[in-house]
Amino acid sequence: MHKMTGFILFVLLGTMLITSPLTAQTDSADDRISNSQARGLLLKSLILPGWGEHSLQYRKRGYALNSAELSFWVGYIALSYYGRSVEKDMKAFAATHAGINPKGKDEYFFTDIGNYMNLYDYNEQKLRYRQFASLYPENDEYFWAWDSESSQKIFDEKRIASSSAYHTATFALAGLIINRVVSMIDIIALTKDRLETPISDVQALILPNNGNPALILNIEF
Repeated sequence: MHKMTGFILFVLLGTMLITSPLTAQTDSADDRISNSQARGLLLKSLILPGWGEHSLQYRKRGYALNSAELSFWVGYIALSYYGRSVEKDMKAFAATHAGINPKGKDEYFFTDIGNYMNLYDYNEQKLRYRQFASLYPENDEYFWAWDSESSQKIFDEKRIASSSAYHTATFALAGLIINRVVSMIDIIALTKDRLETPISDVQALILPNNGNPALILNIEF
């Protein structure tokens, strides 16, 4: 939770910085931009946050958004790599100390072997609660039996560390999306008084998408 709070504060700070008052400038005829140019600037911000700002000579804003983009990518790559590395080590550890066959197993299987000493203890409890659909076949494919409780505990710590790394990496992905939205909104703010034909409407919509909300920025020229 504290990681998510820090992430939100970072985004809000970035938004405050790029929407701070601008240095006054005159809007002469040469400063006017067409709607097609404005769309091009928005596309630049969608591809690489800060690119549109650089095109308008707002270098500090551009570099701030570039830096945020780089930080989010570095964070995502580093966390994903760490998660995969720990996951690989976790599976190798379980194969050595619990005799599992990790091939083709999903995350639920690894959660289960982290919570039960062996396959028979697991199936016995599922039968007790009549959870027949959750039973594993008692064969070599799904067999496990930990050589000690300490090994089971070490495995579960590795599993949780890997899962946490993957989960935190999704915050970095969210940051990449929000960074683009912020940059596009910034471009709209910087160009709204310079357009040949003013923007008639800007809407930010949040729609459900298989349990994951999707943000849609609708701009009508």
